[in-house]
Amino acid sequence: MLIAALTAFLIVHFSAHSSSMTAPFEQTAALIKQHVAEEARQKQALALVDQMKSQSTNYLQRRDKLIQALVGLTAKRATQVSEIEKAAQPLITDDRATAEKLLDLRFQLKSVLTADEWAQVFPAPHAKPASIKKTTARYSSPRELGPGVRLSER
Repeated sequence: MLIAALTAFLIVHFSAHSSSMTAPFEQTAALIKQHVAEEARQKQALALVDQMKSQSTNYLQRRDKLIQALVGLTAKRATQVSEIEKAAQPLITDDRATAEKLLDLRFQLKSVLTADEWAQVFPAPHAKPASIKKTTARYSSPRELGPGVRLSER
């Protein structure tokens, strides 16, 4: 049961394809070309985006190999949990190292762009409308609360 759950987790969590991972980098590059007027900074920013894209693509290739090894181990009922953990460790280590490298590149990119350019390339997410914000329940009459219950004064 544990092996099946682990296999399902790995397949669902790590099943992205490289083409779906490169689309955001291509979109970012297009927005940089559109919004960064100074040619030297634009080239520097595009070079950083290319590094991020290649880092992600290389990581996906390495991850696919590691996942295949894990799937092979989990397909065998006799595989010990310690063997699975040992095989998963390089995947975890590589994931952390790649995330750290991508974060470093993101901060380098942010230092190249001005605040206005950054806001145009990476716009802030839209705020939730007031109608769907989480609020506490309000009762309009004591009848809704039940007999003998009074609303407190505010």
